[in-house]
Amino acid sequence: MHVWPAAAGAITLVAAAVLAFEGGALTRLVAPVPYAMSLEAGESEPRRDAYVEVVVVPDELPPPTAEERLMTRLAAVSRAVELARGDARPRIALDTAGLDAAIRKIVAPLERLASVSVHVRDLGSDTVLFDFQGDVPLNPASNNKLLTTAAALDLLGADYRFETRVLRHGEDLVLVGEGDPSFDHVALAALADEIAARTDLASLTRIVVDDAAFSQRRLAPGFSDTEIGLSYQAPSGALSLDFNTVAITVAPGPEGPVVTLVPDSTHVVIDNRATIGSGAPTVRTYARGEGDAVETVVEVTGKIRRRAKPVQVRRRISDPGLYTGGALAVMLAARGQDAPLPVVRGRAPTYGNGAEPVARRDSAPLAVIAADALAFSNNFMAEQLLRTLGWRVTQSPGDWDNGAQVVLGYWRALGLDPNALVFENGSGLSDLGRVTTSALVDLIAVAGRVRAAEGGLVSALPVAGERGTMLSRLRKSGKRVRAKTGTLDGVSGLTGVITAEDGTPQVGFSILINVDDGRVAVAAKRKRAEDRIVMAVLRHLDAWAAAGGAGGDAASKPAPGGSAKKTADERVASGEPPGGPASDAPADPPAG
Repeated sequence: MHVWPAAAGAITLVAAAVLAFEGGALTRLVAPVPYAMSLEAGESEPRRDAYVEVVVVPDELPPPTAEERLMTRLAAVSRAVELARGDARPRIALDTAGLDAAIRKIVAPLERLASVSVHVRDLGSDTVLFDFQGDVPLNPASNNKLLTTAAALDLLGADYRFETRVLRHGEDLVLVGEGDPSFDHVALAALADEIAARTDLASLTRIVVDDAAFSQRRLAPGFSDTEIGLSYQAPSGALSLDFNTVAITVAPGPEGPVVTLVPDSTHVVIDNRATIGSGAPTVRTYARGEGDAVETVVEVTGKIRRRAKPVQVRRRISDPGLYTGGALAVMLAARGQDAPLPVVRGRAPTYGNGAEPVARRDSAPLAVIAADALAFSNNFMAEQLLRTLGWRVTQSPGDWDNGAQVVLGYWRALGLDPNALVFENGSGLSDLGRVTTSALVDLIAVAGRVRAAEGGLVSALPVAGERGTMLSRLRKSGKRVRAKTGTLDGVSGLTGVITAEDGTPQVGFSILINVDDGRVAVAAKRKRAEDRIVMAVLRHLDAWAAAGGAGGDAASKPAPGGSAKKTADERVASGEPPGGPASDAPADPPAG
């Protein structure tokens, strides 16, 4: 029996049936079907002497599960990684012995005080140029944000935008959030203007906030809920405002200290106990009440001098959704309401159920938001990105559990070692988080290639000397260093790339320093060591290029300041004390 023609006929029928099935609809398909699925002796092909009508009734396919959606996206990343791996360039043959000696001289004093890990690699050929304890997991602090932003850029896309929508349903004004990390009171005021222009404010009876895109968990794992309301430990929510912080000003007044808030919100109340006198005010925030009745209390105690300048601090709020809705209520009251509308939490109705669109605000592209999150080391923004990943990829409310599941799956999809990573939250403000410097350079090498043309991780890295936590770092690098800082108590790190003059990444590096218990190594000293290591690599790279490396072209011109006279940076490269203004660099914020 010849089975191939019969199989071909069956496959043709099945394929046609699949093509005829659109969205689960019942489709009538007329197709030639052979009566005989075998060849009798003397026949050259199956008989096709009749057409039959076949009614295809496909089974209703269940929607993909969260795990299936995740696997589909990660498989696409894996395919992109495999394609990118073939893009190898000639090896950078710099003086590795000289580089080894220079870096070890910088590291040696720190070894007595801290665990140090350094990994330097040629990104084009994947050749290791220097490694010191590169496979030892250490706390990365905010270098952890590199993984969160890389996953967001690769899985959501650099052009992804966050939406914040306003609907009207009967007498309700509904505010819907989707996790925008950049939504601030200026954007909310613009929405309030549109609302006032497009709807009758007097006919509204309440504001409903829909923040169901995220779970009701608010504080990231590793964050403390017992502090004074520190802004860098702000809560996360699908509907958030001003990084979920409030700016508080305490100023002397004729009858006592005056406290003002920006933005004002019905969710935030002031408990002002401060007095005029010698001393300084103390400001903290805390939650009071439960459910939709919860408030953020701004408590001000202590003293302020009568002629003192105003004191300004920023503190976190308690409930992001109610805070945002309360701020909108105050703004609408100023635009026509007698009093702010009450704010409740609820779900937005669909347009088919009587809801009418009123206004919408789209964020900047994710590429811009990711760059800001890295440049200013914003913990809140990193946690928002993590939870957005969890929501968008799994279609369940965004949380740290499903967000971490997505990020760890992304890590494996890049082909990286799961044992090289302990991931607690998106920002790196964690005592538990661990990663190796070799794995961080792996991340930059692979993620940088996967989305290089579309604006991936490397494009989002801040340039040394330009803004944020890199503003005062590596200013003599000629803007050829792009890197992410990281700082906690006793922890610092610097991970990034050194580029050619045309911006092409040439070398990836990662440096992590964890001070040993009972030892002291101040942040400024650790950061000077990090900068000296990077400058040593840059000088050796330039020396290789000047000697005819990279085909003798000008791909890597010497960094500014190179001359016969030994500059401060050249002293740095040789391990001598820098003696420059870099030693006065301000400390990064926690997890910076």
